[in-house]
Parts: sequence; structure tokens; C-alpha cells
Amino acid sequence: MAVALAALLAGTAAAAPPDPLSPLLSRARAAVREQPGMWTGASVARGEHAVVVGAPRRLVAEIARLAGRADRTVTRVWGEHGGAVVLVPRTEEQAALLAAPAVVGGLAAVATGDRVIVQPAAFARLSAAGRQVVVTHELTHVAASGPRAVPMWLLEGFADYVGYLDSGLPVHTIAAELAADLRAGGGAGAEADTAVGAEAGTGAGPAAGTAADTAAGAPLARLPEPADFAARPAQAYEEAWLACRYIAARFGERRLVALYRAALREDADAALRDVLGLTTAELTRLWRSSVRAELARS
Repeated sequence: MAVALAALLAGTAAAAPPDPLSPLLSRARAAVREQPGMWTGASVARGEHAVVVGAPRRLVAEIARLAGRADRTVTRVWGEHGGAVVLVPRTEEQAALLAAPAVVGGLAAVATGDRVIVQPAAFARLSAAGRQVVVTHELTHVAASGPRAVPMWLLEGFADYVGYLDSGLPVHTIAAELAADLRAGGGAGAEADTAVGAEAGTGAGPAAGTAADTAAGAPLARLPEPADFAARPAQAYEEAWLACRYIAARFGERRLVALYRAALREDADAALRDVLGLTTAELTRLWRSSVRAELARS
């Protein structure tokens, strides 16, 4: 249930029993005090491992419920984590200020450190399933954050893997834009991948698309990089999700999590070798072949 912001700012009475959300409440108070004028009339709701601050009250309460369900999924996949503070400002401009230097344009929410910033207009346009996916995706980012940046395909693909895990949405719905692109133009490495097997270590087929494919942003040219997320965001997110989904399907979800944890400690190439026994080239070929086979079944 959402409560008045004054209750958050008041803190916990010294004689009160320990509050398991006390660390998150402290972080929420700190966030509010950074921009006090932004939160006039705001309310607070508590999830199982989240504190949600913002307006309107009904949306704050809804996001707390979504965060509770999301936390159960994140914990099941990733393990225990410290939870998150979710900030729900009234306008996109306020969301941009809170998220800076991260960019919120076009996004329903963004994770920055231990906070999730909701962009209210974009969030309101989502379906009920979409809202749950977004909240779970962003809480995954918070839970899996670490001292080292992981490759963007793994960062976003893993968050989408967890986000979509309990959604019940079919692959062709989630990857609709990528499937359409593949039907229209074939994508990178199409001829080679249909002519060879997809087993790692065979040496058959290209590890990535041609230079022209990559420069043009062809589907499946490479595991998506930051430039791909900027130029063709829907397809890049779908490619990244399908890469992590492939790893979980072939090697097991625990190995996917182990790969992410390894990438927080060492470079991605070393993590792939250590955890999956693959080079980036081999994974790229396997992923491309798997995606083609799955999306061709539409």
C-alpha cells in the first residue's frame, strides 16, 4: 500500500523493531533529498525488496506489486541481492534529470546503479505484460550490477532473458522486428549458415557477417554492440535476448548466470572460454544458426 512521503522522510523510530527494508529506505530518503521539489505530494510503497517513490499513488502501488513479482524471478535466477529504489517522477524531463547521464528517451524505465527511474509516459503505454517485463528487466540490471562493465549484448540480453522468463510470450512476439528483417533480407551469413552444421569447433561458416553486413547493420551480423542498440534498438535487444536464451537452452541457466558473473571479473572472451568453452566467433555462429532455425518456423 502506498503511504505519504512524510512517512519515508521521518525514518524509523529508534524503539521500533528492525526493518528489513531499512537500507533501501535510507537510499530512498537520500534520493528524495537530492531533488526535494520534485516529490511534493509523492507517495511511497514497499515491495518485498524494493521501495517505490513517486506519483500518482495508484501507479506507485502498482509498480511495487510488479517489483514484488519481479524480485521473485530475479532471485530465482540470480540469487539474493540488495533490492532497488524505484523512482516514479511525473514527467519525462524529471526522469531525464534523475537518470543522467543515462538516457531515458524512448525507454519506459532505466536502471542507474541501485535505482530504477520510470519514464511515466512511456510506461503508461505498455501492456500489463510489458510493464512486468520492464520492471523485471530493470531490477535484473540492479541485482547484476558490478565493478566491471559487461558487453552490451550480455548486459541487455541477460536482463531481457530474466524479464521475459515468466511472461508466457512466444518467441515470435518478442522478436517480431528481427523476424521481419530476416524475412525481408536474409541477414548476415545467411547462405553460409544454411550450408553448414552449427556445432562449435567445426571451423565451418563465418563467425560474423561480412564487413558490408556489419557496416549496414544487417540482422545477425554480430552479437549486438552499442552502435547496434543505437541504430536498430528493437532488433538489437531481440538479438541479445536470443543469444542469452540460446546459452541457457544449450548449456543451462546456471551456466548463463556463471558467464555473466565471470564477465564481471574478466573480459568477455576469457569468460566465454572459461565458462562455455567457446570463442566469441563460435558463439556467434551457433547463435546465428539457432536464431535462423527458430524464427524460420513461423
